[in-house]
Amino acid sequence: MHMKLRILSLSLMAIPLLSACQSDRVFKAADYQQPVLSHPLQYQYAGLNWVETSNLSAATADWWQVYQDPTLAALMQRLGKDNLSLQQAEARYRQAMSLVQQQQATGKPNLDAQGGVSRQGAKHSDDNNNYNAGLKASWVLDVWGRVALSVQAAQANAQASAADLAAIQLNQQLLAAEAYWQIRGFEQRLNLLVQTQASYQRAFEILQDQFRAGMIARADVIQAETQLKKVGIDLLVLQRERALAENILAVLLGQPVSEFKLPTQKLSLNPPAIPIQVPSRLLGQRPDVIQAERELAASHAELGLAQTAWLPDINIGLDASVNSRVLSTLLQSPQYLWSLGLQAAGTIFDGGKRKAQIVQAQARYDERLAIYKHKVLTGWKEVEDALLQSESFRNELQQQQQLLDLAKENERVVQQRYQAGMISYLEVVVAQNLRLAAAQSIVQLQQKQMQNSAQLIAALGTGWG
Repeated sequence: MHMKLRILSLSLMAIPLLSACQSDRVFKAADYQQPVLSHPLQYQYAGLNWVETSNLSAATADWWQVYQDPTLAALMQRLGKDNLSLQQAEARYRQAMSLVQQQQATGKPNLDAQGGVSRQGAKHSDDNNNYNAGLKASWVLDVWGRVALSVQAAQANAQASAADLAAIQLNQQLLAAEAYWQIRGFEQRLNLLVQTQASYQRAFEILQDQFRAGMIARADVIQAETQLKKVGIDLLVLQRERALAENILAVLLGQPVSEFKLPTQKLSLNPPAIPIQVPSRLLGQRPDVIQAERELAASHAELGLAQTAWLPDINIGLDASVNSRVLSTLLQSPQYLWSLGLQAAGTIFDGGKRKAQIVQAQARYDERLAIYKHKVLTGWKEVEDALLQSESFRNELQQQQQLLDLAKENERVVQQRYQAGMISYLEVVVAQNLRLAAAQSIVQLQQKQMQNSAQLIAALGTGWG
């Protein structure tokens, strides 16, 4: 008996030695270390600096609260419940979690039960009933840590799926915020055009009366009517654009276009102030950066699996069964069948297949590492872009406000000159159009400022607290 056990042990020891002849002799995969990427001490634009703030609380996930807009907050709450892209991502996350449970189950003992019944008979003999039942237990020993690596890979993929869910959520929230501010900008421009249309209508009626009285030429009336028609066309265009933006918002909220209506609202478009310093952890909270890092961790675990693939699987098995004969004498004698064994199986020669799989896994890891670095660089670039635009919009808005003031003063002077009979009404039309264009440009810039502030928050990964 002892001799048989020695032979079995020597055989089990020989399998990994023979398998190692065609391998890189990796018995335990290296532990994963998250890459450390250096970053600048400050941003190039707007003088926004990093500051070490690890002792501060995490920023709120409800980043839109910085706008203090109850309507926007209500829309974001509805989006979190009804957005169909989020529901798809959430279903993918549940699939990833089920894979984690499957991999965790592979490291636990497995118990199978089987049973059967049959009936046999012949023409001149009695019928026989046959019964059988059995239990089979098996357990794959995780000697080389491959089960643990499989669990690590599944967990990392599940965490990447969770980050993907967060990234999609942030993206959908950003799209909703951009559509919302676009709608509010359209409403302000529509209100401006409605007021202008009313003013032009009064001027047109006055000019008609003056023309009938023979005080002015027909050309002045035509100029006023042309200007009035143009404002009416601009109103139609803006109404169409607002409706299209509202349709986008309806789909983001998971609602049919016919059932969604955003009430008009007079709202000042004032972007939130950007802090001079931003916590250094914020960019690392970007969901896409977290997703790329978790996918890198999963690739590292898969590389470890490929490196240890040459090692044999060691399986402990127990098989016990009873049949109808044993059952008939069960109370008389303890007869049953059983077997207990230890089995190891490994590949000795595979023609270089395992080496090719290791090369493939290493290449996949290198790809994921480059993706992770690219995500970080892209994050910095998007923050820089948002900061650059924020500062540029602010300066442009100041210049545009000065232009509007000049346009208003020019319109006042031109009106006086026209009333004095010094110029034609064409110059009045030009001055009024310049003033209207300047006023609309201010609203458009304010709308862009609001959208840019949301883009900056998304680029940082969350609100700045």
